[in-house]
Amino acid sequence: MTKVTAEKAFYISVSDHYFRLTTEGVRLLSNKHRSYYSLPMVIDERAERASDLVNSYEAEDMRNHLRIISSEGKVEIDFSILETSASTIEAAALSLGEALGQKVLLADAVSLILFDLIVERNATEVLTKLGLSASEAENYRVSLKKKDANVIPLRPKRP
Repeated sequence: MTKVTAEKAFYISVSDHYFRLTTEGVRLLSNKHRSYYSLPMVIDERAERASDLVNSYEAEDMRNHLRIISSEGKVEIDFSILETSASTIEAAALSLGEALGQKVLLADAVSLILFDLIVERNATEVLTKLGLSASEAENYRVSLKKKDANVIPLRPKRP
């Protein structure tokens, strides 16, 4: 008996930087697993991380990422991912939107998942491969860090 896995299709138009981010994600996981990956495979593997992003990064760093790596543009991408992955990412997009104080669409959440992959793989050198200028890369590099979950502030942060 063959098990049929339900998938959900997406069609998005993204920026050049976003497209390069997707290809870097594919490259990073392909090299990590020593097996050829596709964008849907990357998204499906990383989908569960989506709900942890709010606790892993500062809101300002995620907003900065979304500003620099725009999910709106003229490069067309279509892909199908598991329905379970889509549901997980869509739920995470709602909590990300609340944390960032802005609407976060599925394309934005996928971008943040790929951002997390780059940070995790400690691959800051990919910035130039994304086509960012030297100044953009320098500004973006500041965002490539995770929150320190082991630090407990003695005093509340001041606004």
